Formats: sequence, structure tokens, C-alpha cells
Amino acid sequence: MSMPDPAVKQAARKSPTEGADATPWRVLFVGADPLWFGQIKRDVGCLHPDWLCLLLKDVGAAPKNEEWRSADALVVEGAAAGARVWLETVKKDRPHSNCLIRCDLSDKPVVDGWKGLGYTMVPSTSDASMLASGLLRNARLLEWMADPAIKRLLPLIHKLPATPRLFVQVNEELRSPNCSLDTVAHLIRQDPVMSAKMLQLVNSAFFASAREVTDMLDAAMILGSERIKSLILLAGVFSQYSEAEGISPSIAALLAHSILVGIYSRAIALGATKNAETAEAAFTAGVLHDIGKIVLAGNMPKRYLEVKALRDSKELSDQAAELEVFGATHTQVGACLLAAWGLPLAILEALAWHHEPERSSEKNFSLLAAVHVANALAHETEGTPSQLNQEFLEKTGLAAFLPVWRQMFGLGEAASA
Repeated sequence: MSMPDPAVKQAARKSPTEGADATPWRVLFVGADPLWFGQIKRDVGCLHPDWLCLLLKDVGAAPKNEEWRSADALVVEGAAAGARVWLETVKKDRPHSNCLIRCDLSDKPVVDGWKGLGYTMVPSTSDASMLASGLLRNARLLEWMADPAIKRLLPLIHKLPATPRLFVQVNEELRSPNCSLDTVAHLIRQDPVMSAKMLQLVNSAFFASAREVTDMLDAAMILGSERIKSLILLAGVFSQYSEAEGISPSIAALLAHSILVGIYSRAIALGATKNAETAEAAFTAGVLHDIGKIVLAGNMPKRYLEVKALRDSKELSDQAAELEVFGATHTQVGACLLAAWGLPLAILEALAWHHEPERSSEKNFSLLAAVHVANALAHETEGTPSQLNQEFLEKTGLAAFLPVWRQMFGLGEAASA
């Protein structure tokens, strides 16, 4: 089974506003070196021919220049004198601007100087693909956050999922040029709860280990760096809300379902693309796909109990019951909140639309497709009803592969409609 690699497709993806009558994006680079800008402009033009890149090299002239008012997105040099003062004005005038701040993320004074403004900081070494991905991600998030239901709901969520400290430590070690799995294992051992959870997971039927694993280093070698990070994120968030009324009785089931969807998503993506990086991204999207459920329950337990009661009494889906109670679904909430962790757009879209894949403009295999199929088949494995979007599978040319995926997970022929 061979399909296009989503990582390649992502680089060629156009703006979320793309359509027959879409206006080309105007991206204004402020304070950039002209030589660097010339190269980036050419590279962005190859990735997105419909984008118009413009340069305003003097930040001091920005307040009197009207170009920024008509720009769809801004890329600003974080170390440029006066940039912070000017962007504070931009924030007041256009509070929902799509803006990236280029800076040396290892320069703490510069990074600290940009905190509190709410704009996304990216490494000064970012290439055209990274900058374009960041702008596309911001645009999608601004679109989601503009939903009236989300606007009303998010202020009620006071307990936000924090990035687990262990995840930050492990991520820094894995990024190090002298990365050592020994060090990663040592860091995990310092957290007895997480260490026990990781060993429990690697010894579970999910990972089909040939022998019992008792050492954290062995577990790290079996799981691999990306799955380690994803599982730390998952377990870290669940631990923050583990006492939530209304969800605590089913916390183990929800955690098991999340891991199963991650494993199914990874297997589907690996078989479809033969690309290990894409498969690990699918695993991350899969294990995090239902994070919104626990965030809603942890912040509004009584209303979440209403969702469960409504679902059971009217035989509704989780999403339909959530819409009645909250006006929004766990998928929307999870994607909006986890965007703060800097997850790639493809993963966020998989979280946001795994029950509504038709909202995507994708016409081929994607992380969204992997999670949508994996979630449906995982529910079937667990004996609960689910529904695949057959029209989406037909549109993306994936319907023919469904029997292969069902066989992969030990499921029989699909029941006739």
C-alpha cells in the first residue's frame, strides 16, 4: 500500500482561505536583512506561489507605513530596536493579527522581552517551510478561536493543561546533539508515577513486548523518542485532571482508548506512507485526540455529567450531547488549547476534525485520515458504536484500503448498511 507522504503535502499546502475566489496572502517581513529576505522570498514562492512577500526593513518606519495594515501576516525580527513597542500598537489596533517573532530562542533576555504579547516566537534559524507552517497554523487557530461558541466557552476553562515538566526536560535532552537514552531513562526514573506508568504501558498488550520489561532504559529503547514524548504528554495531562468529578470513574478506559487510537493511527500511517516520522506524528495525534474531553470534565464537572446523562437518555453521540450542553465539542476545545504547546497544524487538525473529516480540504492520506479511521476502528474493537465517514474515504481514495486496516487490527468484514 503506497500513498503520498503527508509531510510532503504539508509543504505544498496553501492558505486556509484557499478557494476559487481566495485573495493571495500578503506576508510582510519587518526588520529583516534584505539578503536573507531575498532568499526566503524565493523559497516561500516555491512553496506557496499565491503568497506575496514584502519587506519593510526599518522597524522605526513601520508606524508610518500602511503596508502592515493590509498584510495578512507579519514576520518580525525580535531583536530589532523598537519592534516590541510597535507591535504593542499593532496588538491594540488589530488584536487578532497573524504574527511570528523571529528570535534566538536561547537568548533569554530577548525571549523574556517578548513574553506577554501573545505572538508566536520562532527560531531565527527557521527556514521558509517552518515560517510558512507557523503562519498557516496561526491562521487556522485564529479561525477556530473566532467561533462564537468557543469564545464563550474558553473563558470558563480556568484549569488549563500545562506542558508537563518532565516532557520539557526529556524534549531538551532529545534535541541535544549529545542526546542519550540513558539520560532520558534517568529523567523518567525521577518521576516514580510516570516511570511506573511507562513500564505498565510497555508491558501491556498494546506494545506486544516479547518479554517483561522492568528497566526504564529498555522501555525507552522499545518505545523510541517520539512515542516517549507523546506518552509523557498524555499521562501528564491525565494526571492533572485525574480527580475530575464525572470523568474519574472512566479515566482508565479513556486513557486505554487514547493509547489504542495512537497505536492504530501509527500503524495506519506507517503502512500508508512507509515514513517513520509521519507514523510517529500520527501516534501523537492519536493519543491526544480526546484531550478535550478531560479538559471539559476537569473544569466543568457538573456540566460534563449533563453531557453523559443527555447522551444516555437520548442515545446521542458524545459530540451531539456536548453541543447541546457546551455549544462546542471536545474536539474543538482540545485543538484550541493544545495549540499553545506548539503542535504542528496537521496534528491540531486531526484533533479538531477527527469526527468531521469532511471539514478538511485534503484529497489524499493525512494525519486526520489516520486518526479518523483509527478512532472508529478502536471503538469497534472496544465494542462501542462508531461511524466512519465513507464519503470522506471515497473522496481521499482511501476506501479501498479499509479492508486492509480492518484485517490489520483483527476485525472482520464491516457490517452491511
